[in-house]
Amino acid sequence: MIKFNVKVDDSATRRALKNLQDNLQDKVLRQAINKVAEKARAEINRAIPEEFAVKASEVRNAINLRKARSGNLEAVIEIFGSARKRGRSLNLIHFLAAVRGLAVRGKRAKKKDLAALDQQIGFLIKKAGGLKHIEGAFIGNKGRTVFRRTGKGRLPIEPVQVIGFSQMFTSRRISKRVMAKINTEMPVEIGRALNLLMGRR
Repeated sequence: MIKFNVKVDDSATRRALKNLQDNLQDKVLRQAINKVAEKARAEINRAIPEEFAVKASEVRNAINLRKARSGNLEAVIEIFGSARKRGRSLNLIHFLAAVRGLAVRGKRAKKKDLAALDQQIGFLIKKAGGLKHIEGAFIGNKGRTVFRRTGKGRLPIEPVQVIGFSQMFTSRRISKRVMAKINTEMPVEIGRALNLLMGRR
């Protein structure tokens, strides 16, 4: 899991709001921060599936957002390794192109389906990276998990874990894109919150 904060560090912004009472400054900044945090979460949900062969619904379920509140003017976005919010990585089954084509990923698979897949295992992790092949990889756990043998015999075996959603976010292209979104939207949302407040007074 990784987490990062969405907050206003710019003292110039606070000076621009200096004519407001402290409680109104708090309200404007809180509203703006929470709007920007929601936009950042949406940007993460778009950016990761554009780069990696994962579903947007899985990414969405791997993100927690704790909003700013009175007295604590920062929002916290937490990104977990998987949609189950545990661990740092995903099993390679998430990237198995052949399984996706047969629509058996995560479901009970027939022995003949698994035997056929063993002959054509290919993994698509990054969309621009093409299919990759893992020597000795095979499908077990009724089609839910990719394993590989760690010795010369039939046993022992181990699950093949790869990059998780939190690690995907830390790739330079994605993290830079999200932070740019935050920096662009913050003054916009502060202006909107201020205009809304003034319109009600």
